[in-house]
Amino acid sequence: MQKSRLAMIITVVLAVLMATSAFAQVLPEVDPLDVTGDIVSAGSSTVFPLAERIAEEFRDGGYMGEISIDEIGSGAGFERFCVAGETDISNASRAIKDSEIESCEAIGRTPIEFRVGTDALTVAVSSENDFVSDVTAEELALIFSTAATWADVRAEWPAEPIQRFIPGTDSGTFDFFVEEIFDEDEAPILAASNTQLSENDNVLVQGIQGSPYAIGFFGFAYYIENADTLNAVSIGGVAPTAETAEDGSYPLARPLFIYSDATIMAEKPQVADFINYFLTHVNDVIVEVGYFPASDDALNGARDAWLEAMMMGMPMVELPAVDPLDVTGDIVSAGSSTVFPLAERIAEEFRDGGYMGEISIDEIGSGAGFERFCVAGETDISNASRAIKDSEIESCEAIGRTPIEFRVGTDALTVAVSSENDFVSDVTAEELALIFSTAATWADVRAEWPAEPIQRFIPGTDSGTFDFFVEEIFDEDEAPILAASNTQLSENDNVLVQGIQGSPYAIGFFGFAYYIENADTLNAVSIDGVAPTAETAEDGSYPLARPLFIYSDATIMAEKPQVADFINYFLTNVNDVIVEVGYFPASDDALNGARDAWLEAMMMGQ
Repeated sequence: MQKSRLAMIITVVLAVLMATSAFAQVLPEVDPLDVTGDIVSAGSSTVFPLAERIAEEFRDGGYMGEISIDEIGSGAGFERFCVAGETDISNASRAIKDSEIESCEAIGRTPIEFRVGTDALTVAVSSENDFVSDVTAEELALIFSTAATWADVRAEWPAEPIQRFIPGTDSGTFDFFVEEIFDEDEAPILAASNTQLSENDNVLVQGIQGSPYAIGFFGFAYYIENADTLNAVSIGGVAPTAETAEDGSYPLARPLFIYSDATIMAEKPQVADFINYFLTHVNDVIVEVGYFPASDDALNGARDAWLEAMMMGMPMVELPAVDPLDVTGDIVSAGSSTVFPLAERIAEEFRDGGYMGEISIDEIGSGAGFERFCVAGETDISNASRAIKDSEIESCEAIGRTPIEFRVGTDALTVAVSSENDFVSDVTAEELALIFSTAATWADVRAEWPAEPIQRFIPGTDSGTFDFFVEEIFDEDEAPILAASNTQLSENDNVLVQGIQGSPYAIGFFGFAYYIENADTLNAVSIDGVAPTAETAEDGSYPLARPLFIYSDATIMAEKPQVADFINYFLTNVNDVIVEVGYFPASDDALNGARDAWLEAMMMGQ
């Protein structure tokens, strides 16, 4: 299947699932008969029985390729995946560590996490042990560290040496136990005498079976497989069961994962198909294997991650070429003043390319733009610096429109002061809330600042910039900012710029492009030490980074093909001009999604 075609299918699936409130419940169907090529995985011995069972089902379904699954421990699995780069999938009974992510990134891999189930790490003794049935967490720590005999834990227990069988240090099971019982300090358990370590859980099982004075721990599946010769030990009166793992009352319940990478999944589609099959069928077998299903939300998240990974592995989607010379008819748009400079620049390029029609672009704020698009039905395109609200979608639907979202870029909403202001260069988010609400003077924010009234210049309430700021700084409560004294509101960002330029005691906020255009007379204020830049907007460290959108409707695009052509031109050329305008490109994934949305809209309009 061609990648661009698959991207379109994924987009359609997403749209259908969202419309039926079943988002990410279903992935595109995989027939193992159609899958070729090898699949290499390694890692957790806990995940191994589940991965092996899924592989058996995959083979039984017709897959004739080679799947290798090595049980070497979560840590060793990440070593092979993130350092050696030898495997396609890493199985893990713990989340990947930051240091392992860095190792992956050093070889060009970005690990993607797929939650596949839940385990209740089980502490077990031989069925011949007639004295241990329940322990406290404190006793468990003693048993696996300083206690030499069972009588050292409880006086009534035998004065027999404790024989310990534990997973190796590369095991996620070991890591999880140490984290939960020893607060991440592995020294006590490794210093314990009479302890045998193994990465192979079957070795641990055999060791415990061999003596009534032995104890160990491993995944629940290994206990279930050997329940006739082992007893599970309750902790704090709670036994490991499906119910106690799900409700969190069992203290050693833990998630199970597999990891891969979007590039691997694109270059080796059999890996993507196997992960798809895994996520689709895991709940059919997981209880039989001896583990418990992940929650619906967790499994939905994993399936969603698969869809996103498939999009990430795609090359940039190419749209049909548009020659502006061939386009006729008017185009009407309105909305965000933040998006306005970008939309206007694209319109200029469109005109320069030969388009002779009329494009009107009104900067009236995102909310007012949606009003004209969804209520009055007067515009073809709505520009927005925030996502459309449910109430606005309902208004659109009431007039027969279904808004389609096109992500076109990223903005770093910028807080600015006059270049004559020599005291404000960085503020905390808490100080920002004070500045734009109850503080009357600058000294009310910091004692060392001037006791001069704060002059505030902010976007109007129809502005997406206003909405975004209120959401991020005031937790969606606009009352404090609207009650602040000495505040001027305007839907025109140039009015705000001029107000700030006029006084060293003024402050305001708007899109990054308006700051860049006036950087000789304005200073951008950092927030918690992070300045608005392309890097901080992209990596998310700047707290006021936000997406930019345009919206239209498939029927409009069908009835007015010039609108479809202009949106096509916008999405094809936006990254050529966006930095010059003063904003930052959307990620490849986001722009691919927008282009796929255009293709889907064209199919809907046919």
